Amino acid sequence: MAGLWVFPGGQTIKQNSVFILNGYAESQKIISGLTKKYPIYLKSRNKKIKLIVTEVHYGQFHLTQAVLKPETELEAGLSYTMHIDSLPKYERFNKYNKITQKYEPVTYTVISGKDVEKPQLLQKPKVLKKTLVFYGCGPSIHVVFSSPAKDASELIVRTTVKNIKSGKETTYYVEPEGDKLKIGHDMCAGAFDFDDSNRYEAEFSFMDASGNITTCTDERIKFTKPGKVSSYRDE
Repeated sequence: MAGLWVFPGGQTIKQNSVFILNGYAESQKIISGLTKKYPIYLKSRNKKIKLIVTEVHYGQFHLTQAVLKPETELEAGLSYTMHIDSLPKYERFNKYNKITQKYEPVTYTVISGKDVEKPQLLQKPKVLKKTLVFYGCGPSIHVVFSSPAKDASELIVRTTVKNIKSGKETTYYVEPEGDKLKIGHDMCAGAFDFDDSNRYEAEFSFMDASGNITTCTDERIKFTKPGKVSSYRDE
């Protein structure tokens, strides 16, 4: 019932990189207490750089995230490890290395130069499909959009979903899965939830690992929530 994970997920970053830290369930209080109860920083030997919280977003289903920016520019050629002080004993803050297939400290090696190029938006996002799967502990429900943006670094999408009936808006940075972007929630957590309303609209801004943003300037995309059961799994 806890978990912390960070964007970007790769091993290398530019000197002007930004970071996004997500907290699940009990770990949401870590996000809310960053820099106060839980100082967060990058460390490379005797060099220590404080991370500043620039945004906090609250998901609708057991997720909270913070956007973080280094207080000073990162030094090229150094490897920095991200630290959070005063974490509860149950918290494990690490990152999965796809190459070694092991969980390791959250460490990045800095490549010389700044990335100032905005992501390239190839076309307007569109709804591809809707999924609704009932598991033993609850449903997994998503509206799947295309994610037609390209960049030299990892991408994340600043997503705003509005419930047209209530007028409530929720914003959250969502990592695409290849060329697809899933809006909704899994069985245990997710950024967005759908209530009894059937009318929604979404807006997307594509951000790279250095904080360069390209916003889709067209009208918000209107959509309805998934309404038919795709399958049932007793898990």
